[in-house]
Amino acid sequence: MKKTISILLALVMVMNLCSFALADEEKDASSADEVISFTISTDAQNRIQYCQALVDGVYEASNGRLKGEVLAANSLGTCNDMCQMLQLGTLSIMLSDDMSVDANLNGALGFAWLPGLVADREEATQYYDHGWIADKCAEIMQGAGLIRFGSFTNGFRQVGNVTRPITEMSDLAGLKIRTPSVSSIVDFYEACGALPVMIAGSEVLSAIQTGTVDGLDNSIYNYINQGVTDVVKYICELNYCYSGGSFIAGAPFWDTLSDEDKSIFEKVGEEVGDDFTDDFYAETERIIQEGIDNGQWEVTKPSEDMQEALDEIYRGIWDASREIYGDEIIDTLVSGDYKTMS
Repeated sequence: MKKTISILLALVMVMNLCSFALADEEKDASSADEVISFTISTDAQNRIQYCQALVDGVYEASNGRLKGEVLAANSLGTCNDMCQMLQLGTLSIMLSDDMSVDANLNGALGFAWLPGLVADREEATQYYDHGWIADKCAEIMQGAGLIRFGSFTNGFRQVGNVTRPITEMSDLAGLKIRTPSVSSIVDFYEACGALPVMIAGSEVLSAIQTGTVDGLDNSIYNYINQGVTDVVKYICELNYCYSGGSFIAGAPFWDTLSDEDKSIFEKVGEEVGDDFTDDFYAETERIIQEGIDNGQWEVTKPSEDMQEALDEIYRGIWDASREIYGDEIIDTLVSGDYKTMS
């Protein structure tokens, strides 16, 4: 009798274990087939196609499980508004440049576009887009519930004006230049002897036309957004300041994803970000060449003497930024370790 009872108990235990295993398998299968919906938007119309590219890419890579909806550009308010929506979970993902996101982080990302960190596209790709600078930005953003993935370029900032060509420091001195309200950019132009004027981007065209400013500071790609391509006459490719951007997910959405789905977003985000970067540079070259061919623009670069003076200004601004960003970040920049760590 005892032997029979033992056999029966063993059979019951085996049947229970099998039941639990089947239940887990059914749960995993159900989870694998579950459709995950998400929303995505941006604050610039010329970026909306890349939001759609991410949606299409993750949908295909997940065999239709990850299904996104692209919301119209600027339909949710400012970048700051969208950052808050990401943090609250009312928006899943947005596409934005780091400078715009920085307003939501009390300026913590500003070290990334201190003047003189990168000199050309190759350095920008290696040290910022896919290097230490992007990693540090991602670390800071994650602390605020914002997950950065899939970097793209926001370009080098150049100075355009209607007064004179710029090849020497003396050419820049005295010019009234519209800049964003970014302390390192304002400090840069003041150190160059120019007069930075902080007005809204939507007011730049009328400000140039009325003489309120002589020119503007922005990437040439964004000259179109500000409607100044037919007004500006002289462009100096300073390449003094570079910034990037990325896809950014809100932690409330990101934390619901499996590791596999996170990897899908990261892989597709990197591919789309790289495509955006290639398109950005190609369009910038097209705009410049068109402006030259039409006789609208005279494009110059800093002379050797001007570049040496600019390098001195860069180092001065880095040192002055130590109290803002701390020794760890500034020491990494001053020593050049951010290059070897990328």
